[in-house]
Amino acid sequence: MAAQPKYNALYHDDWAWSLAAMGATNEEIADAMGISKRTIIRWAKEHESFGRALAEGKGVSDAKIIRSLFQRANGYEVTETRKIVEYDKDGSVKPVRVEEYKKHIPADVGAMCFWLKNRQRDRWQDRPMELPDNLGGDTEVQIYLPDNGRDNGDEE
Repeated sequence: MAAQPKYNALYHDDWAWSLAAMGATNEEIADAMGISKRTIIRWAKEHESFGRALAEGKGVSDAKIIRSLFQRANGYEVTETRKIVEYDKDGSVKPVRVEEYKKHIPADVGAMCFWLKNRQRDRWQDRPMELPDNLGGDTEVQIYLPDNGRDNGDEE
């Protein structure tokens, strides 16, 4: 078994930052560096510059996701291109024409819910419906279901 590399700020800090900025987890960073996840955690605690590099890199990738989630919750427009192939009366291909057009990506309700449940938790979190306290211990509750035509008394 090869010995684990020793920490080198000039080498490991930039590498950790770049991997974290691309969305790598601590485990993936450790695998790339040939060390254990525990070593990544220990280096982050023992070496301020390494811990800062990890945090800043993760901040970059998190910001990209936050921006994408925000766009998805609001909807947005993208410019797309399409190639149009036309033929003349002899069946020969005319020069390909390229058109640009705007496409609307609609807002996504799931992204909206996720955003609001996390940003305004007190107003948007799911709460189980509370039953009133005045039901009493002996109260019977009857539930009436609409007739769906399946239970007409005839057995097959």
